Amino acid sequence: MHQNSAAQKPTTTCPQWGIAELAAHFDITTRAIRFYEDKGLISPARVSGHRAFSETDKLRLEKILRAKRIGFSLEDIKQFLDVTDGEVTQQGELLARKASFEAVIKRLRNKRHDIEAIAKDMQDMCALIDNYLENAPVGGVFEFADAYDAMFRAHLDEDFIPV
Repeated sequence: MHQNSAAQKPTTTCPQWGIAELAAHFDITTRAIRFYEDKGLISPARVSGHRAFSETDKLRLEKILRAKRIGFSLEDIKQFLDVTDGEVTQQGELLARKASFEAVIKRLRNKRHDIEAIAKDMQDMCALIDNYLENAPVGGVFEFADAYDAMFRAHLDEDFIPV
């Protein structure tokens, strides 16, 4: 059965948010929400001519915004949502998208590893700075720049080392 959760609304009417409330909740503009609607990523119900966002719409927008924050394009997001909405049903297309999603998962895991390594390096550097500031004369923090650079390079994958 073909489903399109972006177009079909749950039969429950509560809770619902207006566009301004939803924009304030996510700290984005109403224009951004209308843009996502124009791109077919969200489809709020209409009540007396006004957009009415359900809990499902709110969760969907949260996923869209999370994907945007980590660098996905709107087209990437639509590719994913088309599958979750049941828009893609042909086996060949599903397998192609699955392969694409698996490649993205691998890149995300690599990014997570890199982020964790850099966060650890920065925590270590903060501890070094705290120690230095507690035990050294005012000024001179910059002598740690070379030590930080060496530590930073030690944890980066070779593909990401700046030249």
